Amino acid sequence: MSKPAKQRGRGKAKIETSAVAGLPARQFAATILARIIDDGRGLDGLLETRHGPSGLGDLSSADHGLVRAIATTALRHRGEIAHALRTVSDRPPPKRARHLEHTLHVAAAQILFMEVPDSAAVDLAVTALKRDERSQRFSGFANAILRRVAREKDALFDGLDDDARALLNMPSWLAKRTRKAFGRERLTTIARAHMQEPVLDLTVKQDADIWAEKLGGVSVLNCTVRLLKPGALDTFPGYEDGAWWVQDVAASIPARLFGNVAGKRVLDLCAAPGGKTAQLAAAGAKVTALEASKPRLERLKANMKRLGLDIEAVNADLFGWEPEELFDAVLLDAPCSSLGTIRRHPDVQWTKTSMIVEELALLQKRMICRAQSFVKPGGTLVFANCSLDRAEGEDVAAAIASGDTGLRLDVISDSEIAAEFLTGQGTVRTLPCHLQDVPAPENQEDRAERFQGLDGFFAARFIREE
Repeated sequence: MSKPAKQRGRGKAKIETSAVAGLPARQFAATILARIIDDGRGLDGLLETRHGPSGLGDLSSADHGLVRAIATTALRHRGEIAHALRTVSDRPPPKRARHLEHTLHVAAAQILFMEVPDSAAVDLAVTALKRDERSQRFSGFANAILRRVAREKDALFDGLDDDARALLNMPSWLAKRTRKAFGRERLTTIARAHMQEPVLDLTVKQDADIWAEKLGGVSVLNCTVRLLKPGALDTFPGYEDGAWWVQDVAASIPARLFGNVAGKRVLDLCAAPGGKTAQLAAAGAKVTALEASKPRLERLKANMKRLGLDIEAVNADLFGWEPEELFDAVLLDAPCSSLGTIRRHPDVQWTKTSMIVEELALLQKRMICRAQSFVKPGGTLVFANCSLDRAEGEDVAAAIASGDTGLRLDVISDSEIAAEFLTGQGTVRTLPCHLQDVPAPENQEDRAERFQGLDGFFAARFIREE
């Protein structure tokens, strides 16, 4: 469900992987930005060499990392960058000059928000435009604009406080929906949370406090270790032993809503990459993991092998699959807009629309109705997703609970989960601005804000009626 593509030029950009130092990384960053903003593609998929721009795989690991850093920064601060470019320009760039716009955003991201020399950011942007047949005639315009950004960057946001700047970076359609759902004050705190690059969360099989000490992090909700990411995951203590896996603390909540699952047969639908599968299996459940994508299922199986967890993996679509017997419990982490993950994936808010959100909500209702047929009478179904939008969460749960679905809403209490995460209907709603009381490790107190917050998530628990 990609966003309809905007009108754009389709001339070939010449990316020379052995030319001016640093130039290819900037060219690729602009190309990737174009495919996200104009075509609705996802950043992670584009950065995979199999699905990304031709030649991306020829970059060094350092330059590949630079492409990601520039693209992520340009997306996270897109509204601020647009404001800065408008402020210094006497006239907007031509509407059809899409490559020029993306190149300006790439350069401005470096000037305003990255530790890159201003001269390098400007010169490489101008060089990139001169070498592109679509944009050669704009190189002088870009040079003037970017040099003004560099000269005036300390004054470009005068008159705007942190709240106003954060709100610049949220698309208007998303700001309207978020304000309607949570109010003006909460909208602002969510927008500010989106500006804070998150740290790494690891779900541990057991002894979160002990693993926090070993890894130099902090324990969160007694099941997660939160830490800065200092290097490759496979070099961390416990990786080879399968002691933990990467999973935002919010994503760990739905599997916990089943309570004691030891010895129970549990079905995990749309299971890849397997964080919740691992939680259930580590808790002693007999897990069947269903996943429609074969490559994603293979990734899940590889993860389970590293973790030493035994599960049944099934490659099938839930609408066409029939189990041999019903399950004690079913977890449906349904496909969604992923608007709750903007801290980690700032491209999400620029590739989704209100229409996509509403279409996904309809799909989720269909999936719940199908999923309930896999549950034994009296068994439990947990519906969850990582959307921030009520249409995909609270509204879906209310429609299921009030409809003729054979499911009864099972209220979640504050004895099971922190009251901060509970809605008035007895469902779970986490927001990026929640969890503000997590202390940073003593040696990282200057980065205290980085240890706060979590992904936006929704979860509701149902009982299949007898």
